[in-house]
Amino acid sequence: MGRPKEHGAQTRAALLSAAAEILHAEGAAAVSVRRVAAAVGTTTRAVYSLFDDKDGLLRALSVDVAETMRRHHEAVPSQADPIAEIVELALAYRAAALEKPKLYDLFFGTVRAGATQADPLFALVYRSFERVLSVVRRAVADGVFAGRAEFDVGRGLFALVHGLASLELRGVLGGEAEAVAIWRQSVGAMLTGLREPPA
Repeated sequence: MGRPKEHGAQTRAALLSAAAEILHAEGAAAVSVRRVAAAVGTTTRAVYSLFDDKDGLLRALSVDVAETMRRHHEAVPSQADPIAEIVELALAYRAAALEKPKLYDLFFGTVRAGATQADPLFALVYRSFERVLSVVRRAVADGVFAGRAEFDVGRGLFALVHGLASLELRGVLGGEAEAVAIWRQSVGAMLTGLREPPA
């Protein structure tokens, strides 16, 4: 009979939660194996056993938020109208950011020039973007975004939802109803502009 794991899922979740709290409040430099272990009331051995080191702990947090983004994006059903589908995808981005508010900046930090899908973490991040690109691709092919470049449209939408999420997480967009209205208005206005021939 195999030896039972000394540190299980409950300890892992507690360590990730503690690391997320420290990361959100003080930044990555403040996260240490010793401090995270102390916050949970366990030993550093537990952290090393589950995550290898601090970098492994931070990577696990990055995977957690990237998987949340992927789950929300891929849960959006396909629609005949690409405009309506893109609006729902934007709101899926919002939902993911609100589900993991303390990890949002960590998620966005994985998006950088030179990132490659050879890295499994970035490949996971890219799945959310590809879900949006798949609809944009269809809209370009169908003439909805006539004359537009698929990647440019996707990148512009990403810039917009990132800005909206960043502002909402800092309390700038007001309450729930007001924030949703601003999201819908902003995304809708951009999509209306994209339907016009490019200058």
